[in-house]
Formats: sequence, structure tokens, C-alpha cells
Amino acid sequence: MADLDKYRECIRQLLTEYAQRASSNNEIEAQTIFDGEQYH
Repeated sequence: MADLDKYRECIRQLLTEYAQRASSNNEIEAQTIFDGEQYH
């Protein structure tokens, strides 16, 4: 189960970093939403 948790955290970090880069453009706002209970 630890491998699955690590995989989820890596994906969350990757998406968060991507959203931050996309938000550097003042015309576009990127947001991330994660469901930690249902993992959707």
C-alpha cells in the first residue's frame, strides 16, 4: 500500500507544479482539486 500512496503523492506534486506554471500567465488561472477520501 505504501507504493500506491507514494504514486498518488508523486502525481499530486506533478499536477500542482504544472498548475503553478500555468498560473504564471496572468490570463489563465489553473487550480488543482484533489479528493483524498475517494481518490478521484
